[in-house]
Amino acid sequence: MKKTSLVAAALLALASQSHAAQYLGAQGQAQVDASFATASQLFFDLNFDKLGSTTLNFSVEAADLNQPLLSFNALVRNFSGLGFEGLSLKLKGASFAAPAGTVTTDGFQTVLASGSSSQSLWAQFGQPGVTTEFYIGNPLQQKGAGDWTLDLTGAQVGDTFSISVAVPEPESYALMLAGLAVLGWAARRKSAQ
Repeated sequence: MKKTSLVAAALLALASQSHAAQYLGAQGQAQVDASFATASQLFFDLNFDKLGSTTLNFSVEAADLNQPLLSFNALVRNFSGLGFEGLSLKLKGASFAAPAGTVTTDGFQTVLASGSSSQSLWAQFGQPGVTTEFYIGNPLQQKGAGDWTLDLTGAQVGDTFSISVAVPEPESYALMLAGLAVLGWAARRKSAQ
């Protein structure tokens, strides 16, 4: 009886350590930490040193098919010194299930507008340059926020899917930097005369 209990406890411990959708790697601008995932829960952090996009690739595991719905959230930070203007997320090989989750910011700005379809979501933040962190779903367990759900119905063990997250550089920053460069060039030229 004691041996049976020990074996059951060991199997339970192994099952609780299984990961949702094995992380295969990423391409793009962000540093990724996908070590938070557990069976039926896909969580990751993205840290952008410069604005752009990152695609994360995952492989479906057997534990993911016990219930083909994965709870999904992400924390996205901007270390470039510029804030986020918005976000665009696209799925390939998976889809969002209803109900939709939330997108929230670090509190320095609000989400002005957002929307989603079965394959994508987007959000536009308040004044560009202020928001340096936002949350897809509810990674910080905040009251009123909710995770997204990824639907893997029809997937088989070993199938792959990807999540692409884009944080475009605000056009106003590009114009501002160009203006500062022209002012610097003019000041330099004036001091040379």
